[in-house]
Amino acid sequence: MGTRSHALADQFEQAIDGLIATIERCTDADLKKKCGEENWTVAGAAHHVGVQFPLEFEYLAAAAEKRPLPGYTWEYINQLNDARAQANSACPKEEAIRQLRFGRAMLAPWIRSLSDEQLDHASPLKLAEGANVTLQQLIEGGVLIDHARAHAKSIQSVM
Repeated sequence: MGTRSHALADQFEQAIDGLIATIERCTDADLKKKCGEENWTVAGAAHHVGVQFPLEFEYLAAAAEKRPLPGYTWEYINQLNDARAQANSACPKEEAIRQLRFGRAMLAPWIRSLSDEQLDHASPLKLAEGANVTLQQLIEGGVLIDHARAHAKSIQSVM
């Protein structure tokens, strides 16, 4: 819709493409290595980013529609993430990449459709101690773009 939303979608696509490129370079041995603060396997971390998109979209859609943001706690999210990462610690490379591509294909056009008014709408975020965050901040920050970049960086650090 607007130039800001297009720029954000481009950044999101670049972050996901970078993570996909990193995963594509991984050997089977690389996929088993532990990475990041969570000490998840590379396969588990890559899978985590892709399967997290539906939860992240709950926050994004609520912000775009001016509804209250979900009230999940860090404890709940961390437990969910750890359980998924452990369950998918041996996730095949192709499955992690499929999840990432699916999320990219779903979210990039949606981001492009956002208006500046939607991007500027601020809502209290329980995960940030009730601080008001804009939809743009959610997209740029730990929910989408920075989330993917952070995991790509932790994966690259062990390759």
